[in-house]
Amino acid sequence: MIGGVIGDFIGSEFEYSTIKTYNLLQLTSVKSCVTDESVMLAATADYLLNEHRYSSFAEAYMKWGQHYLYKVDFGPGTSFWLEQGDLDYQHESFGNGAATRAGIIGMLEHLELWQLLKLAEESARCSHDSDSAINGAKAMVYVVWAVRHGRSKEEIYEYLHSEYDYLMFYNFELLKRDLIFSACAEVTVPVAIFIALESKDWNDCIRRCLYSAGGGDTDSIMAMASLIKSQTHSIDEKYVSETKLWLFQNNQPILQMIQEFEAKRTLCKLPF
Repeated sequence: MIGGVIGDFIGSEFEYSTIKTYNLLQLTSVKSCVTDESVMLAATADYLLNEHRYSSFAEAYMKWGQHYLYKVDFGPGTSFWLEQGDLDYQHESFGNGAATRAGIIGMLEHLELWQLLKLAEESARCSHDSDSAINGAKAMVYVVWAVRHGRSKEEIYEYLHSEYDYLMFYNFELLKRDLIFSACAEVTVPVAIFIALESKDWNDCIRRCLYSAGGGDTDSIMAMASLIKSQTHSIDEKYVSETKLWLFQNNQPILQMIQEFEAKRTLCKLPF
C-alpha cells in the first residue's frame, strides 16, 4: 500500500509538468503532498480491514471522501458523486480514480482471481460506473495479483489485451513525445502498467514516470505504477521516510491506515 501513496506523494508536484531529464536530482520538495489518490486508497484499505463498519465500498469512499472534499482536489466525477451524498447513486465517470484506489485488492491472497476482480468491479461501480473505468480497476487488481504470483510480462500483456483490449505497444520515447494530459482510465491505466512492468526497479519506475509521462496525470500514473512495482522491488527508504514524516505532520489518518494495513499483514498474519 505504501508504494501507491509514495508514488502519489512524489507525483503531486509534477502534474502538468514536462520533465526534461531522467536524472532529476530532487524528486520531492516542500511542495510535495498526498492527493485524492491516497485518500481513496486509504478508504479501500479501511473497507478491506474493517468491513464490519461499512455496508459497502461506497460507504467507505463517501466517509473518507466527504471528510477530505475541500482539502484535496478530487477529479470532477468523484467530486460530483461525493457532493450528492447518496450511496445509492451510481455516477458514470470515465476517470482513473477507481483504478488508483483498487490496486491493493490484488494483495488479498486468500481469494481466487475471479473473486478479486468481482471486488474490483464492486469498488468501482459506485462512482465510476462506466466500462472503461471498471476495466481500469480490474486491470490494476489483476496486474498486482499477477506480479505477486510470478506471471511473466508477456502473460500479463496477453491477458490485458484479451480481457480489456489494452494494446501495450508503447515505448518510453513515444510516450514522452505523444502522451497528453488525460485522467481517463483507458489512457492512464495502460501507461502506468507499462512503465511498471518495463522498468528495472522501483527507482527506475519512478524516474520513467516523471520523464516519459510528465505532463500527463502524473500523480495518478505514479501512484499506480509505484504500487505495482513495489510488489516485487523494494522502495528507496529515503522516500518511505519522507512520505511517512509528511503524513505524520499533515495527515495522520492516512498514515494510521497504512500502519494498520502493514501491521495486520505482518504481525497478525492476515491472508493478504
